[in-house]
Amino acid sequence: MSYEKRVERLQEIVADLESDGLPLDSALKLFEEGIEILRLASDELTTAEGRVQLLIERAEGVFETRDIDG
Repeated sequence: MSYEKRVERLQEIVADLESDGLPLDSALKLFEEGIEILRLASDELTTAEGRVQLLIERAEGVFETRDIDG
């Protein structure tokens, strides 16, 4: 599942949890699913952030890339 699909699913889960009349057992299952999806999305985002590079223009007008530490 892609990061975008995970975010979409999280939005669906939130909407379901906010709705009236959801049985407790169903709400707990949705909450557990949401926590797992959130963990996976967070891991994926952390990995992507590590791959981000900063484009630097040196004095000679030459561009180079540099990893962003963070």
